Amino acid sequence: MLEVQIKTKLPENCTLTTLNEIIKNCVVRIEGFARKDDVVRGLLKVKGRDSDEILRNLPSHCEGVKLSSKEAKVLIKEHTCMLVIPILESGCVITGVDIENHELVWNIICDDDGFLTLLQNLEGVDFELIYKGRPAEKDSITYREEEILKIALEKGYFDFPRRIRLEELAKFFGIAPSTLSEILRRGQKKVLEKYFDGKV
Repeated sequence: MLEVQIKTKLPENCTLTTLNEIIKNCVVRIEGFARKDDVVRGLLKVKGRDSDEILRNLPSHCEGVKLSSKEAKVLIKEHTCMLVIPILESGCVITGVDIENHELVWNIICDDDGFLTLLQNLEGVDFELIYKGRPAEKDSITYREEEILKIALEKGYFDFPRRIRLEELAKFFGIAPSTLSEILRRGQKKVLEKYFDGKV
Protein backbone atom coordinates (compact mmCIF):
# COMPACT_ATOMS: atom_id res chain seq x y z
CA MET A 1 0.00 0.00 0.00
CA LEU A 2 1.28 3.44 -0.96
CA GLU A 3 0.46 6.98 0.06
CA VAL A 4 0.95 9.44 -2.78
CA GLN A 5 0.71 13.22 -2.93
CA ILE A 6 0.58 15.04 -6.25
CA LYS A 7 0.34 18.75 -6.92
CA THR A 8 -1.62 20.14 -9.87
CA LYS A 9 -2.88 23.50 -11.03
CA LEU A 10 -6.55 24.24 -10.39
CA PRO A 11 -8.20 23.54 -13.80
CA GLU A 12 -10.05 26.47 -15.37
CA ASN A 13 -13.20 24.42 -16.06
CA CYS A 14 -13.27 22.93 -12.57
CA THR A 15 -16.15 23.63 -10.20
CA LEU A 16 -13.52 24.29 -7.54
CA THR A 17 -12.26 27.28 -9.55
CA THR A 18 -15.66 28.98 -9.15
CA LEU A 19 -15.85 28.01 -5.49
CA ASN A 20 -12.28 29.16 -4.88
CA GLU A 21 -13.26 32.74 -5.74
CA ILE A 22 -16.29 32.60 -3.42
CA ILE A 23 -14.41 31.08 -0.47
CA LYS A 24 -10.91 32.45 -1.14
CA ASN A 25 -10.51 33.75 2.42
CA CYS A 26 -11.56 30.44 3.96
CA VAL A 27 -9.74 27.27 4.92
CA VAL A 28 -11.00 24.58 2.55
CA ARG A 29 -10.46 20.83 2.61
CA ILE A 30 -12.00 18.36 0.19
CA GLU A 31 -13.06 15.35 2.23
CA GLY A 32 -14.06 12.98 -0.55
CA PHE A 33 -15.39 12.25 -4.02
CA ALA A 34 -17.98 9.81 -5.34
CA ARG A 35 -18.67 8.87 -8.94
CA LYS A 36 -21.73 7.43 -10.65
CA ASP A 37 -21.47 7.04 -14.41
CA ASP A 38 -19.93 10.32 -15.61
CA VAL A 39 -21.16 12.41 -12.67
CA VAL A 40 -18.72 13.17 -9.86
CA ARG A 41 -19.77 14.59 -6.51
CA GLY A 42 -17.45 16.21 -4.00
CA LEU A 43 -17.68 16.92 -0.26
CA LEU A 44 -15.89 19.95 1.20
CA LYS A 45 -15.35 21.28 4.70
CA VAL A 46 -15.09 25.07 4.76
CA LYS A 47 -14.01 27.28 7.65
CA GLY A 48 -14.29 31.06 7.49
CA ARG A 49 -15.49 34.11 9.37
CA ASP A 50 -19.20 33.54 8.75
CA SER A 51 -20.66 30.20 7.69
CA ASP A 52 -24.03 31.83 6.88
CA GLU A 53 -22.34 34.06 4.31
CA ILE A 54 -20.51 31.06 2.84
CA LEU A 55 -23.79 29.18 2.39
CA ARG A 56 -25.57 32.23 0.91
CA ASN A 57 -22.96 32.59 -1.83
CA LEU A 58 -22.91 28.96 -2.97
CA PRO A 59 -23.75 28.35 -6.67
CA SER A 60 -26.84 26.34 -7.62
CA HIS A 61 -24.93 23.09 -8.18
CA CYS A 62 -23.84 23.08 -4.53
CA GLU A 63 -25.70 22.66 -1.27
CA GLY A 64 -24.37 23.15 2.23
CA VAL A 65 -25.10 22.65 5.88
CA LYS A 66 -23.95 24.82 8.77
CA LEU A 67 -21.75 23.08 11.34
CA SER A 68 -21.03 26.13 13.49
CA SER A 69 -20.85 29.92 13.18
CA LYS A 70 -17.58 29.52 11.25
CA GLU A 71 -17.74 26.06 9.66
CA ALA A 72 -19.89 24.46 6.97
CA LYS A 73 -19.96 21.32 4.87
CA VAL A 74 -20.58 21.74 1.15
CA LEU A 75 -21.73 19.06 -1.29
CA ILE A 76 -20.85 19.64 -4.93
CA LYS A 77 -23.71 17.86 -6.68
CA GLU A 78 -22.06 17.86 -10.09
CA HIS A 79 -18.30 18.23 -10.20
CA THR A 80 -16.67 19.10 -13.52
CA CYS A 81 -12.99 18.50 -12.70
CA MET A 82 -11.16 16.58 -15.42
CA LEU A 83 -8.57 15.40 -12.88
CA VAL A 84 -10.87 13.46 -10.55
CA ILE A 85 -12.03 10.87 -13.09
CA PRO A 86 -8.57 9.64 -14.22
CA ILE A 87 -7.48 9.37 -10.59
CA LEU A 88 -10.56 7.35 -9.60
CA GLU A 89 -10.31 5.22 -12.76
CA SER A 90 -6.78 4.27 -11.69
CA GLY A 91 -8.28 2.37 -8.77
CA CYS A 92 -6.86 4.94 -6.35
CA VAL A 93 -8.62 6.27 -3.26
CA ILE A 94 -8.62 10.06 -2.85
CA THR A 95 -8.35 10.67 0.91
CA GLY A 96 -8.33 14.46 0.71
CA VAL A 97 -7.37 17.48 -1.38
CA ASP A 98 -5.89 20.74 -0.12
CA ILE A 99 -6.61 23.92 -2.09
CA GLU A 100 -3.98 26.64 -1.87
CA ASN A 101 -3.36 29.58 -4.20
CA HIS A 102 -4.92 28.02 -7.33
CA GLU A 103 -3.09 24.74 -6.72
CA LEU A 104 -4.39 21.37 -5.56
CA VAL A 105 -2.46 18.86 -3.46
CA TRP A 106 -4.12 15.45 -3.89
CA ASN A 107 -3.70 12.88 -1.11
CA ILE A 108 -4.07 9.40 -2.58
CA ILE A 109 -3.88 5.80 -1.34
CA CYS A 110 -3.13 3.06 -3.88
CA ASP A 111 -1.19 -0.12 -4.53
CA ASP A 112 1.77 -0.47 -6.90
CA ASP A 113 -0.41 -1.34 -9.90
CA GLY A 114 -2.76 1.54 -9.14
CA PHE A 115 0.20 3.94 -8.98
CA LEU A 116 1.46 2.86 -12.41
CA THR A 117 -2.05 3.19 -13.85
CA LEU A 118 -2.33 6.63 -12.24
CA LEU A 119 0.84 7.80 -14.00
CA GLN A 120 -0.51 6.50 -17.32
CA ASN A 121 -3.90 8.15 -16.81
CA LEU A 122 -2.28 11.49 -15.95
CA GLU A 123 -0.14 11.48 -19.07
CA GLY A 124 -0.39 14.95 -20.59
CA VAL A 125 -1.40 16.51 -17.24
CA ASP A 126 1.01 19.00 -15.68
CA PHE A 127 1.57 17.58 -12.19
CA GLU A 128 4.33 17.21 -9.60
CA LEU A 129 4.82 14.07 -7.52
CA ILE A 130 5.68 15.47 -4.09
CA TYR A 131 5.46 12.33 -1.97
CA LYS A 132 5.40 8.58 -2.47
CA GLY A 133 5.85 6.19 0.44
CA ARG A 134 4.21 4.21 3.20
CA PRO A 135 0.92 5.59 4.51
CA ALA A 136 1.64 8.11 7.26
CA GLU A 137 -0.02 8.27 10.63
CA LYS A 138 -3.39 10.03 10.61
CA ASP A 139 -2.09 13.07 12.47
CA SER A 140 1.28 13.32 10.69
CA ILE A 141 2.24 16.65 9.21
CA THR A 142 1.19 17.23 5.59
CA TYR A 143 3.45 18.38 2.78
CA ARG A 144 1.85 21.83 2.77
CA GLU A 145 2.13 22.25 6.56
CA GLU A 146 5.79 21.20 6.49
CA GLU A 147 6.54 23.55 3.60
CA ILE A 148 4.92 26.53 5.33
CA LEU A 149 6.51 25.84 8.74
CA LYS A 150 9.95 25.46 7.15
CA ILE A 151 9.74 28.70 5.17
CA ALA A 152 8.22 30.56 8.14
CA LEU A 153 11.18 29.42 10.25
CA GLU A 154 13.71 30.42 7.58
CA LYS A 155 12.14 33.85 7.15
CA GLY A 156 12.19 34.56 10.90
CA TYR A 157 8.48 34.33 11.68
CA PHE A 158 9.26 32.49 14.92
CA ASP A 159 12.12 34.83 15.92
CA PHE A 160 11.75 37.39 18.68
CA PRO A 161 11.22 40.02 17.53
CA ARG A 162 9.71 38.62 14.34
CA ARG A 163 11.55 39.38 11.12
CA ILE A 164 8.40 38.94 9.04
CA ARG A 165 4.75 39.63 9.83
CA LEU A 166 1.91 37.17 9.27
CA GLU A 167 0.46 39.36 6.51
CA GLU A 168 3.80 39.49 4.67
CA LEU A 169 4.22 35.72 4.94
CA ALA A 170 0.66 35.19 3.70
CA LYS A 171 1.40 37.42 0.69
CA PHE A 172 4.51 35.33 -0.04
CA PHE A 173 2.38 32.16 -0.19
CA GLY A 174 -0.48 33.92 -2.00
CA ILE A 175 -3.06 33.00 0.64
CA ALA A 176 -5.19 34.90 3.16
CA PRO A 177 -3.60 35.63 6.58
CA SER A 178 -6.45 33.71 8.26
CA THR A 179 -5.69 30.65 6.11
CA LEU A 180 -1.97 30.87 6.89
CA SER A 181 -2.66 31.24 10.61
CA GLU A 182 -4.81 28.10 10.54
CA ILE A 183 -2.13 26.09 8.71
CA LEU A 184 0.60 27.30 11.09
CA ARG A 185 -1.43 26.39 14.18
CA ARG A 186 -2.33 22.98 12.80
CA GLY A 187 1.28 22.24 11.81
CA GLN A 188 2.74 23.44 15.12
CA LYS A 189 0.24 21.32 17.05
CA LYS A 190 1.29 18.20 15.15
CA VAL A 191 5.01 18.94 15.62
CA LEU A 192 4.52 19.47 19.37
CA GLU A 193 2.38 16.34 19.73
CA LYS A 194 5.06 14.28 17.99
CA TYR A 195 7.83 15.82 20.13
CA PHE A 196 6.01 15.21 23.41
CA ASP A 197 4.71 11.76 22.45
CA GLY A 198 5.41 9.48 25.41
CA LYS A 199 6.93 12.32 27.45
CA VAL A 200 3.73 13.59 29.08
